[in-house]
Amino acid sequence: MGKVQTFTNNQLTIDVADEERTITVHFLGKSILRDPNEFVMPILLRTLGEAIPARKRIVMNFRDLAYMNSSTLTPVIKILERARVGEGQVTVEYRKSLKWQDISFSALVIFQTPDGRIVIEGTD
Repeated sequence: MGKVQTFTNNQLTIDVADEERTITVHFLGKSILRDPNEFVMPILLRTLGEAIPARKRIVMNFRDLAYMNSSTLTPVIKILERARVGEGQVTVEYRKSLKWQDISFSALVIFQTPDGRIVIEGTD
């Protein structure tokens, strides 16, 4: 495993692991931030900025997130939009067996690209 950076704000922890072919952004705890753009967006923008020139896939792993308010989806959607119109490769992983995750993340399939650069993946 490559270099891991950990960012924490209130009950939300984000681990960013830079590996050979991917940069994994692992969301842990609860995201109850009033404005997650202030904390989450800079992390995701920096990750996208590092991943594209290195031709690495970003894997946003939400499987271990216990709770997320709806405003947390905004920075995720913004990154998916940027990646889709650019050269980014992003996979969003979520736990399909958790109803709140399935409802929140299954709607993101509209961002999937035919070439597989953007993938929304629900597993149990």
